[in-house]
Amino acid sequence: MKYFMGIDPGMTGAIAIIGPDGFAEVWDYPGELSEAGVLLRRLCIEYPIALCAVEKVSSMPKQGIASAFKFGMNFGGWLMTLGALGTPHTLVTPRTWQKECLDSGTGETKARSLSVARRLFPDLDLSKAKHDGRADALNVARWAQKSYEGR
Repeated sequence: MKYFMGIDPGMTGAIAIIGPDGFAEVWDYPGELSEAGVLLRRLCIEYPIALCAVEKVSSMPKQGIASAFKFGMNFGGWLMTLGALGTPHTLVTPRTWQKECLDSGTGETKARSLSVARRLFPDLDLSKAKHDGRADALNVARWAQKSYEGR
C-alpha cells in the first residue's frame, strides 16, 4: 500500500495524506514547528509514504522582514524534518500542481482548490473558507500521487 503526502507549509497550511481505497486525512499546521515535526514523524511512521510533495513557496511582496523570516524558517523546518525522517519528497510550485489538479476556469485559486477538494473528499471537514490550507494540502498530495505514478 502506498500513501502520498501533501504539505501546504504556510502558517495556515496543513498536511494531507491520501492512499488506497479513497483514504484521505488532513491535519492543520499545529502552529509551532516543533509540534509539526512530532506530527510529521508520527504520520511517516504510521503510513508508508511513497512520495511527499511540499508546495514550493516564497515570501510575498510587501511582506515584513520578520514575517518573511518566520515563513522561511517554517518552510525549511518541513524540509529538514522530511530529510531527517528519510521520507522521499519533492517541491512543487503552486502553478504546477494547480494546473494539474484544479478544474480549469477562472476565479481565485483558493476557491477552486476548495471546490475540487470538497468534491473529491466529501467526508473531510472543508466547510469553511479558512480550510483552503487543507484543500491545498490535499490537492498537493494528489499531485504527488500523479507525479509518482507517472514515473
